[in-house]
Formats: sequence, structure tokens, C-alpha cells
Amino acid sequence: MKFARTKKLLFANNKGGVGKTTLAFNCAVKFSEMGYKTVLVDLDPQCNLSRLALGMFEKNLFSDNQKTIYTVLEGIIKGGTDIDKNVNFEKIGTNDNLFILAGSLKLSQYENSLISSYGESAQGVERGFFITSAIDRFLTEKGLDEEIDLFIIDTSPNLNLLNRVIFLGSDYFITPLMPDAFSVQGIENLGNTFEEWKDNWKKTARVLAKDKGIPHNKVLDGEGLFIGYVINSYNQYSKKPIKSNEEWIEKIPLHIKKYLSEKHCRNGLVEKSWKVELALIKDFGQLSPLAQIKNKAIFNLDPIIDGFENIRGTKENLEQSQKEFSCLSEKILKILGEY
Repeated sequence: MKFARTKKLLFANNKGGVGKTTLAFNCAVKFSEMGYKTVLVDLDPQCNLSRLALGMFEKNLFSDNQKTIYTVLEGIIKGGTDIDKNVNFEKIGTNDNLFILAGSLKLSQYENSLISSYGESAQGVERGFFITSAIDRFLTEKGLDEEIDLFIIDTSPNLNLLNRVIFLGSDYFITPLMPDAFSVQGIENLGNTFEEWKDNWKKTARVLAKDKGIPHNKVLDGEGLFIGYVINSYNQYSKKPIKSNEEWIEKIPLHIKKYLSEKHCRNGLVEKSWKVELALIKDFGQLSPLAQIKNKAIFNLDPIIDGFENIRGTKENLEQSQKEFSCLSEKILKILGEY
């Protein structure tokens, strides 16, 4: 284990189509290759991360025998028991440092349980804390027992109750963006909503939990730290973003500063998190969908083995993807080490 404690990193955006899942997967692969024991956690009922990591046609992906996040939570969903700590993470390929907790279409049933339990937490009722902390308790305890460095968490692109408790249990979050008007406008909504979630939890549930002596491990921390943003899939010409993308890229930093950095950072990270993006990830054209089909990180594709040696620009794109994701991962790990 490289970190002194397990870190829970969430890739968060309420807008779909920003490459959040692909970014989380590629970063996780890179972290694992750098020697960090990494577990992907698929908390999106659509299971896109599980499909990407395990294969679209993985025969056990949606079978009753597959151990998923639903298996972990089934006792709580049905009532009467707690999280199933015996659920093991599934190894991905031959990488000894990369694992996944697969998603489940049934995860939405847990959200149904949260409708009442979140309100109970806000009223200081112990049952509410027991249910809202379920995922966080599982990850925390497994992280300690199995010496996990990083949990990389992927969620659905919305601001529902399930994502609220996931956010409140996360240590850090990164926001992927596209260089367009919708992403720029969405930053305000995302930052304000996250601030509201934190403030509400802090002033109600956390205060009452302390007064009533609720065990610390059952109370979500609600202090997720924003560590930066990634501009994803920009188009380029002559090694620079095309003009339409560049115009939006220039507008992003000040929005990030006002709605994310100043609300969700601390100390020197406030300035660092908005002045320069963590990465500008280019659009790698045909390599991105091919990587999904092959269940590989983009930078791990092989032109000969994967059958695309004749695609124009392949060598340059592979080299660029390796460079961009290596640089991004090193930046993230440095921040996690400092904060």
C-alpha cells in the first residue's frame, strides 16, 4: 500500500456525455500500472463502467451468480441484516493491482431505501445513519482490510439521492468537462448543489449524530475535496484546440474558481484547482470506441493485436494518449499525497 490510508475519489458531473466513465477507467488502469492497488466502484445502475471493464458480453455480468454492489447491500435493502463484507472485488485481466466492484441494475432499490433513511439521518435517527452509510462503510472497511490505495467511483450523471450519499462519503472529486456551452453553464449548478448537500448534512445529521453518540463510522463525513477538472475530447488542429473549443476552454477557469474551487477546496488547492486544468484530453477518434470494444485503456491498445494498424494517425494518437494519461495520473496522485 503506497498511501497511508485508503482514498475515495469520485468522478462527478451531472451532465452525461462528458467521458466521465471512460476517464475514470483509464485513470484507474494508469494508477494500477504505477503500483497503486486500485478498485473501480460502479455505482451507476446503468453499469457502464462494468461493461467497459469486464466486457459488453461478459457472461456473468448480469447473472445471479455475479457478486455486485447489490450483493453488498441486499441485506439492508430487504431489511434485517447489514452489508455483506464477504463480497470480494473482481480482478480485471492480468493486472494484480486492478479490481472492480461491479454495478447492478438493482442498485436503484437501494435509492428507494434512502428516501426515508436520509430524512431520518437529518432528524438524528440511528436507523437513517445505518442505511445512508452502507456503501461508505463497506468501502472503508474493505479498504483497510485489503490495503486498497484508491477507490475510483463512477456514478450516474444526475443529482439524485443515491449520488448525494455517494458524494457525502467521498474524500475527493474531479469534474470532467467538455469544451462547450452546456459544460460551462453546468458548473454553477454542480457547485451550488454540492455546497447545499454539504451544508444541509453538516447542520442537521452531523450535529445530531454527535449529540446522540452515533458511531463515527456510520456518519458520512460530507467534506469531499475538489481537486481539479479535466477538459475531455477536445478537437485540435495543428496541435492546438480548434477555435470553437478554445473559446469555451478559456471561459471554464473562472466558473470553476467561483463555483467549485472557492466552495469545495482548502488551503493552496483553491488556486491550483482552477488556474490550470488537470489535463486536456484530446479526441482520439476511432481509438476510443475500439478501446471500449476491447475492454482496454486507450493507451494499452496494440495496433497489430487489436487489428487497426492501418488507421491513419494511430501511432501518434497512442503516443499522445500515453503521455496525457500518464501526466494526468501523476498530477492526481501528487495532490492525493499532499491532501
